[in-house]
Amino acid sequence: MQIKLIAIGKTDQNELEHLISIYQNRLSHYVRFSFEIIPDLKNSKNLSEKLQKEEEGKINS
Repeated sequence: MQIKLIAIGKTDQNELEHLISIYQNRLSHYVRFSFEIIPDLKNSKNLSEKLQKEEEGKINS
């Protein structure tokens, strides 16, 4: 089994980044795990929720 976690936007909190790395390390012993951060959209306030999802999907592909 493979788990792929996709997050939108980076975090500025060092504590959260540390916890994510610990979680990745623990999971890697049991399953294939990958973590990917896709960038935030610019001017997303002007887009509807549906359009935001479509744009985020284009970035990930």
